[in-house]
Amino acid sequence: MKPTIFLNVLQTDTLGLIGISVTKRGLRRLRMFQDNREEFLVLNEDYREGDYVFSDQETRPVINQLQAYLAYEIKQFSLPIDWFGYTDFQKAVLQETLAIPYGETRSYGQIAAAIGNPKASRAVGQAEKSNQVPLVVPCHRVIGSDGSLTGYGGKSNLDLKAWLLDFETRGLKRGRT
Repeated sequence: MKPTIFLNVLQTDTLGLIGISVTKRGLRRLRMFQDNREEFLVLNEDYREGDYVFSDQETRPVINQLQAYLAYEIKQFSLPIDWFGYTDFQKAVLQETLAIPYGETRSYGQIAAAIGNPKASRAVGQAEKSNQVPLVVPCHRVIGSDGSLTGYGGKSNLDLKAWLLDFETRGLKRGRT
């Protein structure tokens, strides 16, 4: 029996349309850069991982927290993540990424060292690339050892990574006032 996977989309003023995919175990996928609801459905169907159903109720906790994050009301998500499909190494990297505080960054090398593989910075980059739930697992906070912005879906999305880091810096300043 195929699992049911609940889908929804959230239209935001700042990040455009965000696609959300949730299972009974937690958040499975979060996709920015979607043009419309149908595009997100097609993207999910490519995975052939279950039966897809659009559901406001099942996706409401994710939508509420995304809206709160974008309104500077929360700095950390408290959503369960469905780790289905990740290797142990990928999970270790992404769980370490979850620990990066709001408004801070870590290098790929620092993540590698933190998980006990100090020479695995390139592998960390590949694990970050496997992140199916950006924003919630804040891979935008992982940068090059020289402080440069790298990754985040390729060079065409580095402006979004920069925007998110700047957004969080503004959020920290708001918290001090």
